[in-house]
Amino acid sequence: MSSVPDNNNVEYLELTSDSLAAQRSHRRLLLDLEVRKRAATIDVPTLPGDVRDALRGRGEPVRLFGEDLAAIRDRLRAVVARWEIWSEKLREEKGGEEGGLDDIAMPPPPPSSSSSPRPMAQSGDGGGMAYEEVTETTYTRASMELIEARRTMCIYSLERSRRRLEVERQRRRGMVRWTRGKKRARLFDRELDDDDEGNADGLYNDAGLKEESMLVKKLDEDCERMYKSIRNHALEGSQYGDVRPLSAVCTSSVSSGRGDIDDSTKAPKLIATGGWSGGIKIWNGGDDHCIGSNGEDPTTPGTAPLDLMGAKNVVHEDRIMSIAMRPYCSSITSFEPSSMVATASIDLSAKLFMIKLNEEGNTGDAMDVENLNTNDSKLRYKIVECAHLKGHAARLCSVAFHPTGKYVATTSFDHTWRLWDVEYSSSASGGKELLLQDGHAREVYGVGFHPDGSLVATTDFGGVVQCWDLRTGKSACHFLGHAKRVLCSEFSPNGFQLATAGDDGTIKIWDLRRRRSSASIPAHTNLITQLKFAHSSSSQNGEFLASSSFDGTGKIWSTRDWKLLSVLEGHDGKVMGIDVLDGPCCGIVTCGYDKTLKLWQ
Repeated sequence: MSSVPDNNNVEYLELTSDSLAAQRSHRRLLLDLEVRKRAATIDVPTLPGDVRDALRGRGEPVRLFGEDLAAIRDRLRAVVARWEIWSEKLREEKGGEEGGLDDIAMPPPPPSSSSSPRPMAQSGDGGGMAYEEVTETTYTRASMELIEARRTMCIYSLERSRRRLEVERQRRRGMVRWTRGKKRARLFDRELDDDDEGNADGLYNDAGLKEESMLVKKLDEDCERMYKSIRNHALEGSQYGDVRPLSAVCTSSVSSGRGDIDDSTKAPKLIATGGWSGGIKIWNGGDDHCIGSNGEDPTTPGTAPLDLMGAKNVVHEDRIMSIAMRPYCSSITSFEPSSMVATASIDLSAKLFMIKLNEEGNTGDAMDVENLNTNDSKLRYKIVECAHLKGHAARLCSVAFHPTGKYVATTSFDHTWRLWDVEYSSSASGGKELLLQDGHAREVYGVGFHPDGSLVATTDFGGVVQCWDLRTGKSACHFLGHAKRVLCSEFSPNGFQLATAGDDGTIKIWDLRRRRSSASIPAHTNLITQLKFAHSSSSQNGEFLASSSFDGTGKIWSTRDWKLLSVLEGHDGKVMGIDVLDGPCCGIVTCGYDKTLKLWQ
């Protein structure tokens, strides 16, 4: 081993390779500790896009395997801290001080693009560089199809909201007069509106007073009668639905832009189910379905509830996660007894099917359990595929129809939701994608449309509920409050409330006017799979909310005070879905992991 003599005749022996390696390892440990300490004082962007731009500008990977958003931001802090320490060591070395720069790998240069966060001057307290977040909202040019769709939804929503608010004002005036009496109501209403005193149709007209008071009295009596019936709900029928668990269920409903909501009595009540086998089935919801193509009653007899009416076995390559049925419009209800069903699957696609009367089918005999896999030509309805919606990069979670029946929305694990044109899909080989909307940091799961068609609510695994304005394309508001993933969202028929639920077993009611939570219901002991409000028809008037859960129960809640009305117990295991049959009987249908479909009324 060589020695290095100096002027004082002192020999300095060189360190061995093991000692040098240990010294370098010790310096790296000290550097890591310093980086961690410095990173805790550094501010980095919070938006996922800005974080990606900052990492990309420094030559770092945008995302490593297994990283979530919090880990990505921590890694960006470490990168920025390492750059600051390297810069300090470089200045010390130029100043003649020994800073051990050889042991520190030079980090990539900071980003120079104006679209990423820009470093500002270093703070005087030694806290490192402060980064300025560039909060810039970007817009993409809409296609002509999307512009036309927004115009259609705007016209539809304005008319629906006008009618809904007129009914709501009438009921509120009647409620004030009914509960406070005529004299106190006049004083109360005078404070609200002083301009109607001289109006023959105003608040102080005796005929209007009696009519509105009687309307409120009738609503209360109907609601009390309905709640009494719901408290006595029992299992009326159970049907073996598939060879694998049933994962989704939906029922037919009526929606019209002209306000004739009570046409639900003329429309056939259908139940659609989807399962893990990838097939869909149509069941009788309680009507005789004796509607011919010309509007006349055929000679074939009716069927009993939960009888199989149509089937298509393999429509998806994998499990169906969600199913939705297009609302009956006036033209469909009156002239063409057909409907449309949309399905979403984990095979990265959604599909649309037309349900039409099968004139060649054997409508007189009900199918038994052993013949579930028979050809649908023997059944009353035939299911015809009309569109295959492709575009999502990950598994699909939910699907929902817009109240107009012209558009359908899908959510996916690719952090986006999309809007599709149904009418275009019916006339072409593939679906027309109108909108691809991002904005969620986690997987998007639940979706629900406002009854006016103006808003859509989407939920994600990060506990965020986003409300989007379909007429402008902007985010209207967002809600935070769930402790875990949010799996479903449902607007109330009154248009003022939004119900959400998820992994935490809690149902939260959000007030859209105040933009805050108005109620929190500890509903179930396990995750909640689906929420459904009562229909807006005069027979139900949105007076209750139904929920299903993995705890093996379905529950019905009053929308007036959010108290429990009934518990539906009968499934052997998880309840995967729930829906409400329109009509005065207030029938409830549930599907479960036990492969059965059950009717409660």
